[in-house]
Amino acid sequence: MSKCNGFRKTVCLTAMVGLLTLLAGCGDDGNKKAKNENNCLDNPVYFFLCVVTASDDSSSTSSKAGDSSAAANQTVVGEYEPNNVLNNANIVSLPLVNTNVSSRLQLKGSVGDSNDAADFFIFTPSRSGNHTILLCGETCESGIEDDSAYIMIYDQNQTTIAATPIGTVASQEITAELTAGFAYYVEINGYNAGAANYDYRLAVLD
Repeated sequence: MSKCNGFRKTVCLTAMVGLLTLLAGCGDDGNKKAKNENNCLDNPVYFFLCVVTASDDSSSTSSKAGDSSAAANQTVVGEYEPNNVLNNANIVSLPLVNTNVSSRLQLKGSVGDSNDAADFFIFTPSRSGNHTILLCGETCESGIEDDSAYIMIYDQNQTTIAATPIGTVASQEITAELTAGFAYYVEINGYNAGAANYDYRLAVLD
């Protein structure tokens, strides 16, 4: 009988120690965070809390990664001359982001006079898939309809892949499937802009 009582006491004592440990880990948030970071392997209770916390953080990051509207995923670059033919295209880069996040490269400049009828840019996508190139209006969410300029995409061999209509009021937006690691050229041409400068914002979305 005394042996049974001793066994029960041991079980009760163990349970109490476990409960006190759990309560200690559930104190003030700042302390709990510090304990979770520093004592994950010291105690089974902390180990469990660390695993749960890591799992929650992971799903939160994944959710944020799917949000393509983050302003941090955009790079804005101004053109510099000369860049009026394919062979002297400005070298530009899309922002480096997580594979699940969209990014935007915004190019600013002007074309239209006889000495600067076109601007060329060259970039290399970091992932394969559809990329959209467009002339921005008030925002860069969709292309504008215009006949003053047109845009074209070329592959690394300087062969035309796609273009918007020339000299016709139409949406200045192209979507093309590009391959990671290969160079592509983008041209904006002020074909119908006349002598006046045509100020533009050209966006590349991946």
